[in-house]
Amino acid sequence: MRIKVQLSVGDQAVREEELTIAESKLGELTDEEIEQAIEIKIRAWADKLIRIDWEVAEE
Repeated sequence: MRIKVQLSVGDQAVREEELTIAESKLGELTDEEIEQAIEIKIRAWADKLIRIDWEVAEE
């Protein structure tokens, strides 16, 4: 299965990629389980790309 993903910051697309999940891994999963597998794959992809730095600002 191929999944097109797009990462945007605000209204600006900053990265597009196509992810794949082997059909053999999906086997006889239900539609809900397939959706969960897709969400996990996308979350793992995003976690590798996104970094947010912050610090407390004194008033």
